Amino acid sequence: MIDMFSVPMILLYTVLFGSCMKIADLLNEHGLKWFKGSAIIFGILWGFWGAILILSNNLLAIFFLALLVHYILRYRIDYLNHGIAVSIMLLVFLYNLPNFTIDWLLFLVIFITYSVHGLFNDAVDRKEIGGIWAKYFKSNSHYFTIPIILTIVNPIYWIVLAVSALHIISYEITNYFGIKLAERQKANNFNKF
Repeated sequence: MIDMFSVPMILLYTVLFGSCMKIADLLNEHGLKWFKGSAIIFGILWGFWGAILILSNNLLAIFFLALLVHYILRYRIDYLNHGIAVSIMLLVFLYNLPNFTIDWLLFLVIFITYSVHGLFNDAVDRKEIGGIWAKYFKSNSHYFTIPIILTIVNPIYWIVLAVSALHIISYEITNYFGIKLAERQKANNFNKF
């Protein structure tokens, strides 16, 4: 029998979470076209995999709560499918509240550092920051560096490091191939005329 919350399963859920999250985004903001209702379906899938991760481990629940609050602060929940995903995750978090113990160090470190980094990243998008700083903030390196520092401080956070790193890797790989697919779709539509 497979343990649904074993480390290999958590890592699989993380890849599915990061990929569905980016596909939902690509379907809204980058012109990717699949099938009618695909944006909503990928919003539901994003929320489902996030909810499973929240239920899998208390530290991951805290990590994802901090991540969600950071997205809300930065106005990143800007489409219906984003709202569906976040609603699913927050409702599951509330459902699981009696089994939850807050780790303030983890919550505050993730929320504050990811928010600050994200706000600078948003400034890069608005062309308010350029040069080497723009490259740094666009790299999403905080998804690796902050959990590494937390894991050095206390090895119990290794699961947060693994999930944060795998989340951003799957997100960025999906982004790379999704952008290429969206560009190909646009070129094919342009060539029809």
